[in-house]
Amino acid sequence: MDYERFFKLSGDPFSNVPDNRFYYDSPQHSQAVMHLAHVAERMRGLGVLTGEVGAGKTMLARRLLEILREDGRFETALLVLTHADFSPLWFLRRIGLLLGVRDLQEEKAQISTAVARRLMEIHAEGRKPVLLIDEANLLRGQPILEEIRGLLNLELSDTRLITFIMFGMAELNQNLLADVSLNQRVAVRYHLEPLDPASVREYIQHRLVIAGREEEMFTETAYDLIARYSQGRPRLVNAVCDNALMEGCLQEKEMIDAAVVQTVAYNLGLVPAEEDASQTELNLGQEYAF
Repeated sequence: MDYERFFKLSGDPFSNVPDNRFYYDSPQHSQAVMHLAHVAERMRGLGVLTGEVGAGKTMLARRLLEILREDGRFETALLVLTHADFSPLWFLRRIGLLLGVRDLQEEKAQISTAVARRLMEIHAEGRKPVLLIDEANLLRGQPILEEIRGLLNLELSDTRLITFIMFGMAELNQNLLADVSLNQRVAVRYHLEPLDPASVREYIQHRLVIAGREEEMFTETAYDLIARYSQGRPRLVNAVCDNALMEGCLQEKEMIDAAVVQTVAYNLGLVPAEEDASQTELNLGQEYAF
């Protein structure tokens, strides 16, 4: 039996595949979106959002993309970097393709000219080009940063012709220091912190409601353990909860308790090997180190 059927769920609530239906708008996520949307609205040039692994940067990037696309004033695209081994020419060509440039040539100067022309077309149509870059910490080296700075230098009637919003790990800020001029163009920096224990609980309940379950499924102690072992990182919260539902289904438990959570957290390598159930119960009242 799959756990969706056992727990009467209409879908998979804890998949780590980004799905805007499950976006959880915590206070800090709401603030981050407002800050970054302001960068896009005012064409400030460059916005940067950082966070540790599993903090929810990709989900937030998709959410911002959705918001901007629903607003007809923006021409938006998302570039997801998968490795750092690419040339400035590849990067510029990719930007051109995302902006809808047709018949891209092979020479860098021709591509730059075509991209600039396309940006002016979008401006003339009354729209604002915004390029979101996920895993932007992979932007390394002066040549790549120079391409971004060159595009930000394009202006018409005292208005920038493109805005970049970058999402990446904290090293992104360090990488930007390689180009002092570009680093000074960052209009907004926002760091996404882990969820606190109360937000972890709300996050779990939110995803369960979206998946069709409004009745409580986790005990109080189970919530505490999930917050502790995940350290407030949504990706790890999803992993623990997904495994906990599977384990609960196998044990035919209608409520996920502390024993189930500790078992799956241990199997995921999130619990120190020397920690046993009695130590866990004694430590639950201690302050969480986020």
